[in-house]
Amino acid sequence: MKQRGFTLVELLVVVAIIGILVGILLPAVQMVRESARRTQCLNNLKQIGLAVQNYEGAQSQIPPSRPADRFLTWPVFLMPFLEANNLFQQFDVQAQYSAQDPSVLTMGMSVMICPSRRSGIPISLAETNGAPEGVVGDYAGNAGSHAHFNQGEWALFENEVDGVFNSGLSRDNRTVNFMLAGQIKGRYGFEDITDGLSNTQFIGEKFVSSDRLGEAGGNGDGCIYNGDEPSTFMRLAGGFLRLASSPNDRTIVGELPIFGSAHPGTVNFVFGDGSTHSLNIDIDRDVLANLSARNDGQTVALP
Repeated sequence: MKQRGFTLVELLVVVAIIGILVGILLPAVQMVRESARRTQCLNNLKQIGLAVQNYEGAQSQIPPSRPADRFLTWPVFLMPFLEANNLFQQFDVQAQYSAQDPSVLTMGMSVMICPSRRSGIPISLAETNGAPEGVVGDYAGNAGSHAHFNQGEWALFENEVDGVFNSGLSRDNRTVNFMLAGQIKGRYGFEDITDGLSNTQFIGEKFVSSDRLGEAGGNGDGCIYNGDEPSTFMRLAGGFLRLASSPNDRTIVGELPIFGSAHPGTVNFVFGDGSTHSLNIDIDRDVLANLSARNDGQTVALP
């Protein structure tokens, strides 16, 4: 008895149907995966926000983004509250970044990495001023609104600014022979967030162009522990400092310290009360400025 097989036409039809089904299902699978990654990113920010609350409860202050130029940064100061005390003990918080053990600088925390942007805990490609390379991170402290962008005052050590994670005041963090002379002091406690903790963003995803990952300097993706480059660990928002429209936003002029993400259409933030929010990239820029300023007297309803 002769057995009948598939003809070439039938095989081509089957292959075409399979291709159509894959084309239909693949975007759905990618959406599910991205949803899981975005949820993990929000969970990271939730943990960081709780660490800030615990730090403030213990120290009666929010950690500075950096106590002085070229010293360590807020991710290091939060380590004891992020179940990374063993790593924290290997840093000399009184010393500059470049004086730290280089091997310790390559040790990171997964909570500082957004899984939509990268996997693992990558190392920076190079650091400015010949400093050793170290782990990168995807989250930056809110240094305030666009009102203090001019002349770099948002990152300095004397100026009055309206953020939360600003550089420490020089009078409070004196240095002697390239060492901090006393305890690390931040500028603010929760009582200084006069607009309310639930109305002020504390930490968010920083914009890094997808073709500049790991690059320090103005690209803002050097080692997250290095206090030499402010845009690596602190950012501004509001006005002309909008949220980046995509991971490779080409409309940004110059080296602007803005927030942005690898998620389609949204950027994740944690607020002072520990709540997390995904803000639309098209959020009104005045609203964004109000959420970034801790003391402008403008409380706004989140979109």
